[in-house]
Amino acid sequence: MADDYFTWDNSALGISFMISAGRITIFKTTLAALGYPEYYRFMFNSADRRFAVQACSIDDEGAKHMPWVKDSDHCDIKSMKLVRYIYRTCDWNTRLSYRIAGTAVPDQHLVAFDLTGALEIHEGQLKATTD
Repeated sequence: MADDYFTWDNSALGISFMISAGRITIFKTTLAALGYPEYYRFMFNSADRRFAVQACSIDDEGAKHMPWVKDSDHCDIKSMKLVRYIYRTCDWNTRLSYRIAGTAVPDQHLVAFDLTGALEIHEGQLKATTD
């Protein structure tokens, strides 16, 4: 049901988006699945609302240096333009943040996220999106 709140499985691969800060948060579980890469790139298919984080090399198109993660449980990436584009494409509420569980695709060195399954974050609680 749309009114049910969810408990996040801390062992799940995940990512979250916050438009007010232009922030994409990559969870440590996702980083571990990628092998804590030195370089990464984002991929977004707006037609089917799929997003991915892929480990790559410095020479790959779109490669960005991964911020160093010490003892944190996540890595924050600032990209206001990308976050705004994703919110607009997914028709998300700009007053909310969203969290999405991911699936590892080891042979492609990436973690994929189906943004149609995003959970809304309401005062720290997760709720299914209301389409």
